[in-house]
Amino acid sequence: MASQNTPADPAPQSTEVGQSQSTTAPPAKRFDIFIADIGWETPVAQSLRKNMQLALSYQKFSTCYVLSKEQCKELFRMHPSMIGTEPSIIVIDREARAAKRSRGYGFKLNLGLIRDAPTANNILKWMLAVLAEQKPGSDITEPIRTVIHKEGLRGAIDILADITRSPVGEAATH
Repeated sequence: MASQNTPADPAPQSTEVGQSQSTTAPPAKRFDIFIADIGWETPVAQSLRKNMQLALSYQKFSTCYVLSKEQCKELFRMHPSMIGTEPSIIVIDREARAAKRSRGYGFKLNLGLIRDAPTANNILKWMLAVLAEQKPGSDITEPIRTVIHKEGLRGAIDILADITRSPVGEAATH
């Protein structure tokens, strides 16, 4: 999903999601979500682009910024280790920053490192659900870190299972 920003407009494109229909003031936005997608043609990137509006529509406490290709290039110049990990989703917790917590300011989810679109979609949906369920004062990085590490271990086990196939064609771990 491309941004409408021009090089003269360096601010990311903001997409407000989940605006309140009530007459009371809407709750303060807690999270800033940045989508860094340079445009690689991969199944995971295509899936993210296709489902992004639907996924973000549930984020009533978030503001989403879709970085333009030029903004992504500038980000990658500052952080070259991000090249090839996109699409990436960067989440900043405004509450943690304002409270000057020692940790838990946010996280970066590198969807481009995931091999298949269904797995990436499941992780994306889970991450958005975690954001939507956060209570004030909670550390957003804790549930993300726990599940992503678990998924990383599962992935390592799957890789080992693929490598150590038995002669009858079944994985050695099953």
